[in-house]
Amino acid sequence: MDLSTIFLIFIYVFNIMSVLKLIFIKQSDTRVIFAWLLVFFFLPYVGFIFYFLVGSKYKMRIMSKKYGMGEIEEKYNKVLEQHIHNIDTDKIQFREVETEKYRDLITMNSKNIMCYFTQNNEVELLLNAKETFSMLFEDIRNATKSIEVMYYIFKAKDKIGKEFISLLEEKASQGVKVTLIYDGIGSLHTHMSDFKELKEAGGHVYRFLPSIIKSLLLVNYRLHRKIVILDGKIAHTGGINVGDEYFGLKKINKPWRDTTIRLTGYSVLSFQTRFWSDLVFLQNQSFRKINRAKLKFDERLLKSFYDPIEEGNIGVQILSSGPSSRNDSIKDSYVKMITTAKKYLYIQSPYFIPDKTILDALRMAAAGGVDVRIMLPGIPDKKPIYAVSLLNVAKLLKYGVKVYLHSGFLHSKTLVIDDHVSTIGTANIDIRSFSLNYEINAFIYNNEFAIKCRDTFLNDIKDCTIFDIETYSKRGLWKKIYESVWRFITPIA
Repeated sequence: MDLSTIFLIFIYVFNIMSVLKLIFIKQSDTRVIFAWLLVFFFLPYVGFIFYFLVGSKYKMRIMSKKYGMGEIEEKYNKVLEQHIHNIDTDKIQFREVETEKYRDLITMNSKNIMCYFTQNNEVELLLNAKETFSMLFEDIRNATKSIEVMYYIFKAKDKIGKEFISLLEEKASQGVKVTLIYDGIGSLHTHMSDFKELKEAGGHVYRFLPSIIKSLLLVNYRLHRKIVILDGKIAHTGGINVGDEYFGLKKINKPWRDTTIRLTGYSVLSFQTRFWSDLVFLQNQSFRKINRAKLKFDERLLKSFYDPIEEGNIGVQILSSGPSSRNDSIKDSYVKMITTAKKYLYIQSPYFIPDKTILDALRMAAAGGVDVRIMLPGIPDKKPIYAVSLLNVAKLLKYGVKVYLHSGFLHSKTLVIDDHVSTIGTANIDIRSFSLNYEINAFIYNNEFAIKCRDTFLNDIKDCTIFDIETYSKRGLWKKIYESVWRFITPIA
């Protein structure tokens, strides 16, 4: 056999091995398997390369183990095991009687992603970029020890980006320890040179991933988290990135509706643990040629964990997930919330590309008498994804699910059930957020806060139109074909 024949045989063998891995080892969702079968069939010579770059998460698990904080995580897990035991054996008393109904959700989250449940927190709901950045910048101005910033999109050349960097420069020059991480793919037009003055002032800036080659090899895995931590006492998270469009300044997606939260209390420690885990992951890659020994969770790190503010009575769990996670923990928690709801479930998400598990859970909740409502944007930013989102919600209409389309671009990622449990964070209702992106969500157990989330949803309905099956069924043949094609692609997009 000549060399070209051997090469072709190698490619087909590799494709077959990839398919067998999807079916028998990963046991992927059937829609994901079918999508990859189409790729391997129509692109036999490059399909396996595409799968390596986009489909396989194994390399991320290897990198996380190699560059992560294994020793610290092991110690953390031992402490958490006792915490979980205390929840299981009723040794932890809930400050709100209503929270007892959700002990199984709290326990599942603790075991699934190894996260603490804390009860001495305050949480403030912020409903647009103006509110968010006004409060965030005030917190930054008041910071005296440390500022940790992480964004998927940080547009350094936008007006808000320049203002943000200028403020960080000022604090760094005052001796405040400033650390900033941004995603290289999400912030494609942002460069290290944009932070030159900040670094000269003493700030530290990192791009995820630090290597251009790694960014290309891992292009499908994105640091989608948005976190800002001030002095170890205050944390901000939610859907808003750093860019002028979040203020609704672009006509194409105006008005822009989004949600963030500001937290104080011991939940801030969970944010800081997550931030520093990601930072050490990046640092160990950046410095591997100079010093292959992993950076330790030493005094430099511990000094950043200042005593948090203990002032509230709100129960909070901070869940993070990513391609290196053992389970799709945020998706599991969404499913648990859906199946736990007895009275109502309100969802806001810019994208709606769930797997069969979530679709079935929503269908059964609605069929069982739960008031299920889903709010999507009326103006899409990604037309193919939006077309499939409408296709998915249309399947739920006949079961009694109510669907609303916001007058502008809805970027809020929120769920709330039964006036007690709510979640706000960075994860969308889609396969990418559940499995491919690095995400973070706050799960909040409190009547007053949940009612605020409920009332916000009901108030947003005033700016919506109802999406009904009659209107949807009138779409043309080409529209249906367009949706069907993208329906097969979205599980791997």
